[in-house]
Amino acid sequence: ATAAAAAAPAPAGGEAKPMEDVVASERTAQDKLSKELQSLPVKGYLDATVVPLLLEGMAALAKTRPPDPVEFLAAFLLQNKDKPLGSMTAPKTGST
Repeated sequence: ATAAAAAAPAPAGGEAKPMEDVVASERTAQDKLSKELQSLPVKGYLDATVVPLLLEGMAALAKTRPPDPVEFLAAFLLQNKDKPLGSMTAPKTGST
């Protein structure tokens, strides 16, 4: 592979960034966000990271009322941890 093949094609009217620059920029943004989250007080950290997902999980739990609520909530959290809020799905339960 050549150096030219490593860079993305330039869009019309501009220069393309080499893939390494894009990856480095993304990594820098993630590091900055991680540092910002770490500097928050406990409540702010939880509100920014866990509470929105947990609230949706609890709403699904109250609606579904499965026989094993802890297992249901754990499955919901794991199944939806990377999804944007509002697009989450409840895990299947064995009850009818």
